[in-house]
Order: sequence, then structure tokens, then C-alpha cells
Amino acid sequence: MRVPLKWLNEFVEADVEVAELARKLTLAGLEVEKIDIVGAEWDKVFTASVIGVERHPDADRLVLADVEAGEHRLTVVTGAPNIAAGQKVVLALAGARLIDGHSDSGEYKTLKPGKIRGVMSEGMVCSEKELGMSDEHEGILVLSDDTPPGLPLQEYWGDTVLEFEITPNLAHDFSVLGVAREVGALFHKRIAEPARVELSSIPAAGEALISIEAPDLCARYIGAVIKGIEVGSSPEWMSRRLNQAGIRSINNVVDVTNYVMLEYGQPLHAFDHDQLHGNRIIVRRGGDGEQMETLDHVQRTLDSEMLVIADANRAIALAGVMGGTDTEVSDTTTSVLLESASFDMKATRRTSRLLKLRSDASARFERGVDPDLASAGIARALELLLDVSPGAEVVEIADVYPAPVQPRVLTMPFDRIERLLGVRFTTAEVDRTLTDLGFEPRIEDDSDGTNLTVTIPTFRSDVSIPEDIVEEVGRILGYDRVPATLPVGQTVPVVRDPSYLLQTRIRQVLTSSGASEAVTYITTSDTMLSTFVDENGTAGILTPQPVESLIRLVNPLNADRPYLRNTLIPALLEVVSANLRHHRRVSFFELARVYLPLGPNELPNEVQTLGLVMAGNRDDLDRFASSEQLDFFDLKGVIEATLRGVGVGPVHVEAAESPGFHPGRTAAFWSETSKSDCSGNFIHRLPRRTVSMASASARPSWTSTPSWRAPNAAVRRFPPRDFCRSSRIWRSSWRTRPRPLPSRRRCEPARGRCSRRSCSSMSSTERKLGRRTRASPTGSHSPRRDAL
Repeated sequence: MRVPLKWLNEFVEADVEVAELARKLTLAGLEVEKIDIVGAEWDKVFTASVIGVERHPDADRLVLADVEAGEHRLTVVTGAPNIAAGQKVVLALAGARLIDGHSDSGEYKTLKPGKIRGVMSEGMVCSEKELGMSDEHEGILVLSDDTPPGLPLQEYWGDTVLEFEITPNLAHDFSVLGVAREVGALFHKRIAEPARVELSSIPAAGEALISIEAPDLCARYIGAVIKGIEVGSSPEWMSRRLNQAGIRSINNVVDVTNYVMLEYGQPLHAFDHDQLHGNRIIVRRGGDGEQMETLDHVQRTLDSEMLVIADANRAIALAGVMGGTDTEVSDTTTSVLLESASFDMKATRRTSRLLKLRSDASARFERGVDPDLASAGIARALELLLDVSPGAEVVEIADVYPAPVQPRVLTMPFDRIERLLGVRFTTAEVDRTLTDLGFEPRIEDDSDGTNLTVTIPTFRSDVSIPEDIVEEVGRILGYDRVPATLPVGQTVPVVRDPSYLLQTRIRQVLTSSGASEAVTYITTSDTMLSTFVDENGTAGILTPQPVESLIRLVNPLNADRPYLRNTLIPALLEVVSANLRHHRRVSFFELARVYLPLGPNELPNEVQTLGLVMAGNRDDLDRFASSEQLDFFDLKGVIEATLRGVGVGPVHVEAAESPGFHPGRTAAFWSETSKSDCSGNFIHRLPRRTVSMASASARPSWTSTPSWRAPNAAVRRFPPRDFCRSSRIWRSSWRTRPRPLPSRRRCEPARGRCSRRSCSSMSSTERKLGRRTRASPTGSHSPRRDAL
């Protein structure tokens, strides 16, 4: 939002430098992003009077203008079609830097005297584009008749513009008067209100003029009929201020609505009254598929959740966003219906975003506009309309306000301010600060102490709790008054969460075992769960649930996955399927929550669960890797290592059945205190691939802290070294087809002859190296990488 300083000074004067004013406002929470000096480049540019105009002797489209600007009087050659004697114009002398009016790049050029068709021109009368005010270059800029000639344009028209960043909580500051209220509170200055029409003196219209059919989306609607309007250009002072605030001047009627919106923060709209069907306004919801052309000449399709302004037959405006072309004010308009209303912020935001249509009005309604502000806004607009169009007359006015908003009252202990801010303020300081901000404070003493009672004005919808009042006092009186002290107190003893330690340890063990952690979506679909549905119609592994009882999201990110998952395995299988296209071996685990329904309208039970999936060749990192695939026993080894790593044991394995798992290759792991169900091979969804997977609850089943090893201790890979190499769990890691060892070199664990490094079946070289060797093609022996 851009606020010209001269406009602001009409309501309150701070009597400080601009930089200090910006600093104080920023510290108070109203951030000044930029200070723009309008007219800083207007050197050697003056206001002037046109004494006379003559035709150029050698050119039909050029004229010679005799222009006087104080002590400067000279002849200017110009082709401006609108120049005439007696006008007040802008004169640039030689040496002035102006924007090239014939260039689209906006580059500056230094004005030099020269001959034009044989006549010396020592200056130039300027257009708006050459001064950098707008893109208008059809004619010169004509000033008002009361403009004094000979003044530097920088002094007469120059200004300082403060540019603010208005956050959603500062809707009450989204206007010049809102900023003036902040300045008045910071510097203890009174605010001068602008002139307004007395609404009670205007005849009341009949009930048929305005009707609200959607009171939940429109809190208040005021409509005033003005006849005898003469549509034309706006006064120079109004056009200049609108331009400095970033709004293009259109005509006097539309400019008045924009001017009041900037001044009060109340958006307005003017309808051509003669184009209204039925001579009435209806505030209603739009119809599904209803069409309307907005002022940007785009055909819009509406729905039943959009609020529209309609006449007896059609929608004529999008409430709070933009008007329509059917009732647009034009040069032939003689009577208008002026609208001032308060629309629901959520409905306005939805309409604006759905139609991708943003406007200055929607930016304010989306933050919330006070319904009580509608009367002040239309009263100010009527005052300006009667000023810019003296022949106009306000015929009637209608104000529909079904449920007037009442000010809220908040009571709090006065010492709460000191307790929250850490500094004591006097009752006089607090009373003056809140009064300057528009509150009505009352400080009273009773048996319980001093209490502060504040009546909150309706335009401060952001203030609702005592802490908001304390914030208003602190930011205006200055947070720099709060003393800098170090916090005192005792630190809370660190209590380690056993559940967090358990999860951390599980991740360490699984990562050391060669698995990678996956993070999948928490939503699932019927198709993903269909493989794991049993004969009873329940889906899942550890906690089977009927699919229709799962938590269904109202607005899921992916429409194909509307349910909150109750198992991790389907999503992990998708990860495996995607990774097996690029890798020979994959091993993933996920430690995350599943969501179990408890009943209708109740939050689900979130259970921390572990899922583990392995597929592909046994070891694709070994140069002698085997072509055999991972199977149940590899997964079994990782599970046992994980359970030992978290202090669960002894572990027992038993056969089990579960939907989606291969029958006869499924097992349940359990101990005396916990159970991990299930583990097995899944071959249905990935042909020619064996995918080993497991799912387990990750909840700790002990009451005291488990006595596992230190987190940084090495974790042995499965199988451990003390396993017999001839057991059925051991597999060769050679790339060639595994061959059975010669009988004379087999171990005999039953006789106790097999040990970790001194197996009797090893050769002497193997016992020295501590590992098995194989014969190379050249006859030498090369050590085989230990598969353990």
C-alpha cells in the first residue's frame, strides 16, 4: 500500500523527519518497505501559463506557444492538440531530464534547445508520460486554473510516498486513515476526520431497492441513488493522489470510489442506475453455470458458493471482487447507484482465487472489512461526488443491516501488562495509548486490585484476548523500553523418551544391515489394499480393518488414494517395484505411523509400525556376487539382528498365515514379551521376483530402559561368524554357480570340530588367513571376500 505523505498530513502531522517516521512505524509493527520521492528528477521544470498560441509558419500540425513561468518567458514549438491560450501547463527548460515520450523503454533524455522547422524552441510543454506520471502522451498535462505559475513542479506536485507491507492482521491499517491513527498514537496527535454527508438527511428508499438473500455472506449493504451526475475527468488533485497511490484515474465517479477506498479502507462500487432491471439490487448466491462478463471483459462462469450482486434478471457484479460490464459507468451515465457493503472474507477469497481475479477491493475484503465502516465510507463518497459533480443530487438511500455488530468488552488485571512485558507502565500512559488507538479503556480499583476494562471497537477484529491488549500497549509505548535481562530459573532435567531411543536404535541396526529408510505417503487406495484382504473382507497385516471403516480424507492430495493407511507394506512394495528397474538388489524399511479407526467422528489411533522389504540378488556389491536371490532366511537374519539390537529375546519362530503372503513361507516371530507378525515371501504382484517383507509393531514392550549396546557399536551382518559355514543358511557369494564343498573339507558341527577360525576342514593356508580361498585360473590362491 502506497500512502502519500501530503495526504497523510491532512489528517495528522507528526512533525518529524520522514526517515524517523518510517522507523517508528516499522517498530510499531507497520513495516515501511520503501520511501519513494515523487518528483526527485523534476529539475528545471516549472508550472507555467500559456499566454498565446499561433500556427507554425512552415508546419500544419505544429503550433507556437508563448509560455510564461515566472521570470522565464519563451516560445515553445509543440504538436499537442489540446494546448490553448489561458491554460496552466508544465514547462521544462533546457537542461531538464525527461522521459522520451516517443520511446517505450522509458529512458531519460536531457532537453536541449533547437530549431524545429526553422523556429527556435527553447523549452517544452510536458505530457504525463514525459514526467513519468503515466503512459498518457496524446496531449500535454493541463493543470487546474488556480495553479500559481512559476513554481518548481517538484515543490508544487512533488511528494514523499511511504510504501507499506500490510499483513493479514493489519486490516485496520489498510487505508490512509488507518496509518494516520497509528501515527497519532505514536506521537500523541489528534486525527482530523474528513468532511462527510449526513446520511440521516437523505430520504430513505423503499424496502424493494435492496434485499439480502444470503445474510451469512453479506453482513451489511448500503445503496444510495444519485441523479444528475455529469461524468467527466476528475480534478487534478484527485488524479494526482490516485496516481501517486498506484491507481489510474478513469473518470470522476470511479475515481471517487477508489479515493474513498484508499482513504477509509472501504471498497465501493458505482452502478449505472438506468441499466438496472427492475430498479432493485439483490445480494444472492450465484447459480451453477451462471455466466457474467466482468469489467476486464472476460466471461466468468459462477457456482452456487459465489456471492453476486444481481438485479431482477441477472448477476451484475461479483461481490467484493469486481463489477460487470452490463452496468458499467460510462460517459453517458446520468444516474448511479452507489454501493457500500461488507462481504464475508472467506467467500470473497474463494471467489477471487477460483476465478483467478484479484482486485484492490478483494485484497481488503479478504482481510476483513468492518460492517460499521460502510456508513462512513458512503458518506464520504457522497460528499466527494457532490463536489466533483455540482449538479448531482442524492435521491434516496437504503441501509440493510440484519445483525449489527456490537463492540466487545474485555477485562483483565492491570498488572498483567507488567507481568508479560517486564516493565511497569503508569495507568495514564496505558489509558492514553489505548484511547489514541480507538479503544475505550476504563481503569478501576477493587478488592482484588486494579482492573483494566477495554471496549474494543468493531474495526479491531484482531483483538480478542488480554495478550492482544498488552501487545497494543507494548508496541506503541515502545519495546525499546523493555529492559534487557537474562532469564533466570532452573532448567528442566532431560528425560529420554524410551520410544524415541527404540526407534533410533532400530534405524541404526537396519541401516548397518544394508537397508535404506523409505518415506512413503500416508494415504492408500482400494487397489493397494486388495492383495491383503482376507476372506472376512478385512485388509491389513498386523491390524486388519474393513476397508470401509478406514479413515477417509475429505480433501485428499491424491484423489486415487483417499484412505489413511493401516499398513506400510503396500506402499513399500511400490517402492521396491520402482527401484528394481534400476538396481539388482533393494532393501528398504520404513518406521512410521499407521492410522487405526476408533469410530465415527473420532481421531484415529496412531501406532508406530516398522515395515521391512528385501528383493533382488543377495549381494550386488561383491565382485564375486551370486546370482541367487534374497529369500526368507536373509530377511529372517535381519529381523533377528534387529530384535537382538533392541534387547528383545530370546526369539521364537513359528509358521503363520496372512493375506498376501506366500502360503508355507510365512512366519511369526515372538518372544516372551513381544511379537513381530508377520514375515514371509510375497510373489503375487512382482512376477519372477521374490520379495521378502516383514511388518512389526515398533512399540517398546518393557517398563525400564533396555540394556542394548552403545549406539555407535558395530553391528554384525547376518549370518554371524560363529555360524557353521555348512549350515543351510550360508550361501556362496561367487558370481559363478555355487558348488558344494568337497566332502573332505566339510565341517562336522555335531562332533564339535567346527569353530570360527580354526575349522579342522580348512587347509593350513586358510587357517593362517582366517578365511576360505579358491583356486585361481593361473593356479595361485586369491583370498575370497568374507561374505559375513
